[in-house]
Amino acid sequence: MGQRPNVLTPDQSPQHRLGYVIRELREARGLSMRELAAKTFVSHSKVQRWENGDRPPKDLAEVELIDQALGAGGFLIELWRGIGQDVSEPGHVSDARFHVSDTPTELVTALSQGAASDGEGIFIPRRLDDGTVVLVALNRRALLRAGAGIGAAAMAGFPMPASAAVAEDPFGFAPSVSESWPGLRLSRPDPAFGVDWHALLPGGRSMLGSQLSLQVHPARIEGRRVIVSLPDQRRAEEFLARPHRGLLVGAVATGGATRFFALDGRAARTKITRVGGVCEVAAPTAYELDDLTYGILWAVSNYDDALQADDQALAETRSDLKAYERLSASAVSREAAPGLNTVAHMWLGSDFCARHILRALPELPALPSFWTREQRGEEASAWLIFDHKFPYLRETTKALGSTSTRAFCIPEDIVRSSPRYERILLFLAVALMESLGIHAQFTSDPAYETVEGFVVAPDREAVIANWVRGDGMWHVDVTARSSAVREFTIAARDVDADSITAAPTPAGRLRALAQYLDLPWSWLIERCGQLARYGSSGLVQSRSRLVSAAGIDAACQYVGSLPTDR
Repeated sequence: MGQRPNVLTPDQSPQHRLGYVIRELREARGLSMRELAAKTFVSHSKVQRWENGDRPPKDLAEVELIDQALGAGGFLIELWRGIGQDVSEPGHVSDARFHVSDTPTELVTALSQGAASDGEGIFIPRRLDDGTVVLVALNRRALLRAGAGIGAAAMAGFPMPASAAVAEDPFGFAPSVSESWPGLRLSRPDPAFGVDWHALLPGGRSMLGSQLSLQVHPARIEGRRVIVSLPDQRRAEEFLARPHRGLLVGAVATGGATRFFALDGRAARTKITRVGGVCEVAAPTAYELDDLTYGILWAVSNYDDALQADDQALAETRSDLKAYERLSASAVSREAAPGLNTVAHMWLGSDFCARHILRALPELPALPSFWTREQRGEEASAWLIFDHKFPYLRETTKALGSTSTRAFCIPEDIVRSSPRYERILLFLAVALMESLGIHAQFTSDPAYETVEGFVVAPDREAVIANWVRGDGMWHVDVTARSSAVREFTIAARDVDADSITAAPTPAGRLRALAQYLDLPWSWLIERCGQLARYGSSGLVQSRSRLVSAAGIDAACQYVGSLPTDR
């Protein structure tokens, strides 16, 4: 291996210390400079300047991005804030000049004494997001990684008390969930005020992200129930009484691994019981955290929080835009509702398009075919969660009086780039349609990606209704224009003739879809059946009146009833 181009002396300046640690963490993560540049949306040369100490990150947003990309748990932010500060300030180590105010005192002392005995300098321990303890040596190029924070440090001759390594996360919650869902960001509140973790759920192309507060407690399994023990009843009750979105997590150690089960804070409030002097809360084992339950938590929390935030403004805007309902065609820009967030724009567009189709459907001269533009779980989960979507599907089925078809275009690269929990949400949205007698059809041909959402009476008339990935909030029309009708008719017939999920039964079509989305069929049936027995409201409860769990529960109920064989 070649030499690294620039030898930094961490005690030369605060920005050199920051650059030094960025480089050490990057290399410990196995990232090249170009890979870190891609993760932080900057140039390779800019990463070089960070690491060389020539030019530190320009602002807090930039250093937060670096900290997140390297899983540094806020350490890089602390170093960045120390640039320009007097190194003699309290809370700094005078020789090393690292801020260690939140590092356990006994651990710093032990490491400093161990390092001083062989002239190696002072090692500063930091816990990364995945639970790894990193020991940064200031005067030699070393980074000792100890998975649980014990083994490697002891081998290096530094006495590390086991309690220091595991006290912050005795159940290994952070490394477990960070490995399963890398986009999830966990942080320790300081002061805690009864909260063990803050969890920042990632956003998406339109979703804005959502925050949860968590308490994690030991638990045991009894049949189909997980019993969560609450050693400090007052602390738990105060946590559950707050109006924020809270999650009570039970940790069950089984066979050398730990399983985690989640219960919505509001659902848990009324379930606390006292058994033999010990406070407990029971939850179904169906609420185990996996890609199914995480996906539901992710989608409901994102949509619910964003719609609740804009509730009054959204209601007023919907009333203001009601005049468009008198028109057979309209294309409304997002500028018509400039104060609303992107999720509120989505809801308005979806709601308007649904009502537009229901108005136009009875006038169509023949049984129509539907085309929808959803490709990812983020978009498709609106069918499961927006309050008007499930009723809309039932009303269209009733209006038609027979089965109908609904086509999707989902290219293979979209499938490959979508996390598993999003693919599960897409699958559930399609299962909801199939449960109502709607035959879902799929093409993977990217040539159809730009086709607008439509309902077409083949060769005669079409209803355009598009709100997904459009330039505005919606575009609607009713047209007999031959070019448009021909385009939609050909698209619908092409997918009908060559659907990649073609099968004579709903179970067959859904099984083919699961295979295309790389989802295990038997597992889907088992887990959806488990969740359907209890409903999703105990896992996550909505606050917004525009969000409903009815679609999720109906989809899970249907999938859970399907046969595992062909």
